[in-house]
Amino acid sequence: MYKKALISILMILLLFSLGFSINLELDFQGTYDNYEETFTDRIGIKLYNYTSNFDITSELAFYNDDKYYFYESDYYWGHYFLIENSYITLRNDDQTLELSGGIKQLKDEVDSPYSLFFSSENIPLVNLDVGYEDEHFFFETMWVQLVSENNRNFDTPKAMNYKTYGLKFGNFRVGYQDVLVYERTFDIFYFLNPMPAYFAQEIRASGNVMPWSEDINDNSLMGFFFDYKDLNYYIYSQLLVDDFNTNRFFNPEDRQNPDKVAFSSGLNLKSTLGTFGAYGAFATQYTFQPGGGPGYTIYPESTYDDEKIIEYTDNYIGYKYGENTVSFLVDYDYTYNNWLNLYSSFETVFSGSKSPTKDTAPGENTYLLDDPLLEKRYVYTLATNFYFNNIEFNLSADMGVIQNKLEFNEDEETFEPSDKDENILRLNFGFGIEF
Repeated sequence: MYKKALISILMILLLFSLGFSINLELDFQGTYDNYEETFTDRIGIKLYNYTSNFDITSELAFYNDDKYYFYESDYYWGHYFLIENSYITLRNDDQTLELSGGIKQLKDEVDSPYSLFFSSENIPLVNLDVGYEDEHFFFETMWVQLVSENNRNFDTPKAMNYKTYGLKFGNFRVGYQDVLVYERTFDIFYFLNPMPAYFAQEIRASGNVMPWSEDINDNSLMGFFFDYKDLNYYIYSQLLVDDFNTNRFFNPEDRQNPDKVAFSSGLNLKSTLGTFGAYGAFATQYTFQPGGGPGYTIYPESTYDDEKIIEYTDNYIGYKYGENTVSFLVDYDYTYNNWLNLYSSFETVFSGSKSPTKDTAPGENTYLLDDPLLEKRYVYTLATNFYFNNIEFNLSADMGVIQNKLEFNEDEETFEPSDKDENILRLNFGFGIEF
């Protein structure tokens, strides 16, 4: 099996080299966790070629942190591997039209650690993406596979379609984003239809007396963003709406269902002393949960293989901390003469109970951090990178504390604050080389 893996790698290298100029990146990252008393590593291999009309990327990463069981790990010195990027991209000559497909770490429209539609955790997913952008307008439609129809852990396939519509006014952009999540492999009507998600969904609803009505139960989310970027600063705001209580305006005497919303905003300022950033976000309780359709998570459950837990940060498609959370981060970034980079940040996160894959919403009222006990997370990060031609060295440390750490309640299928505290001390070091 080791020979098979080696032959596969050599064949890929040969094909790349025959077709066009190849770029190769190798990197190693080691992590010591004082709380877990473990030392783990990550070994990355990336092959790529980027041109004005065609991009191709293949990126593997090998881990030995025992997060997943890989049946052939003995052939990889106790490691499992993940495909972190493997995609191609085609563009026309004037760079306005783009077609991309493969496995890609999806990126939100806003540049933020608290992006709402796609998590800043960069979880790679299979997708097919078509985008258009000119001086004044941009549009994107994308299909994303979440759960394959052949998945052995979950019975029902799951996928989503994402769209962005936006206008540009110089350095200022404003846009609309929406998502449809459904329990099917692919939906060509959603992918090809440029109509906003609400109308595309409602015209097919089973409650309609129309010859094309379908027995489907899809879930839609929508939102807006704006950002401004120039040489000196970047500022953005983003809103995501999972459900909104319109009765407060049109029928205040009727039932007041919960608002399921998330909001994120931030800025960074560049100066001769470095770049200073500040970011904040929140999501009300029950946001992203299933309810009237699948939830905004990759997997339909929080466990697999009977007892293995999927951490909520690995399951949420959007805001990485999920529902019932308020978070703040300030950071500083400085680069000296293109060979030294310094980064520092401090983050505060308050979290209540979360139920990513189970509908627990009550009939009325909106909630945010109303639990009697909350998880409190305070983390300071310090990192430095050194660059020498095509070689990079890095050192970093995460220090802090998690009070009343969230623990998974298997009976309720929720992550709940506990009486456990965790001191954080993680030391990271690594190097990379590019050919």
